[in-house]
Amino acid sequence: MMLRMMGTPVFAIAIALAGVPQKQVQRAGTLGQKVREAQLDFEKGIQYADGAGVAKDMQKAAEQYRKAAEKGHIPAQYNLAYLLENGAGIEQNLKEAAGWYRKAAEQGDAQSQNNLGVMYATGSGVAKDDAEAVRWYSLAAQQKDAQGLTNLAAMYLQGRGVQRDYARALDLSKQAAESGYPVAQNNLALMYANGQGVKQDYVMAYAWLDVAAVEVRAAASLRDKMATRMTPAQVGQAKEIAAMKIKKFRGGK
Repeated sequence: MMLRMMGTPVFAIAIALAGVPQKQVQRAGTLGQKVREAQLDFEKGIQYADGAGVAKDMQKAAEQYRKAAEKGHIPAQYNLAYLLENGAGIEQNLKEAAGWYRKAAEQGDAQSQNNLGVMYATGSGVAKDDAEAVRWYSLAAQQKDAQGLTNLAAMYLQGRGVQRDYARALDLSKQAAESGYPVAQNNLALMYANGQGVKQDYVMAYAWLDVAAVEVRAAASLRDKMATRMTPAQVGQAKEIAAMKIKKFRGGK
């Protein structure tokens, strides 16, 4: 979970107003001004958070994010929620964090949908509710959010808030792993190692652990333990598979 940086405003503004009744034109103009103000507030928040041209001040960053968030700016709602959830430079407030994640999630923001799911799964700022966690993870997963896919896979694997389904967990983990998400790569490897949703396959388990080890330190240790159960030929095959995948995730370099 990371803070959002500056980017294209998330609000869609109508370009052509010709032929629109006068009241709608005025309303659109007001909306456009609100959008511009929200974006400026958000950008000021980023500047304070990064210390770009001003003294770094997370309290002031949060104040600017709040101004933008109250105007409906989705990345600002996410950033404010993140700061409140983690007590990053401001007082931690899990209940309020969940509220802001919800506002962004209801507007379709995948990261907020995933994070709200995490809060329901852990009972942070909201009453613990596995079914509700699954609902929000599912919405994030539908947008191919890697964390959402991974967390939804974990719920299917554990049978939390949904009937246990190893095959579904495997499919979701594969999607996240193939997108380059190291945590999913590690989890997929363990499913291959344990034969969950798929025939036990040490070669694929080793390969995915080798890929994940680039980012996940624990994966390297598991990979080396896996090698003790394999023949030299199997290890060689796994390394070839891993090398191809690592090249793919590095853009063919």
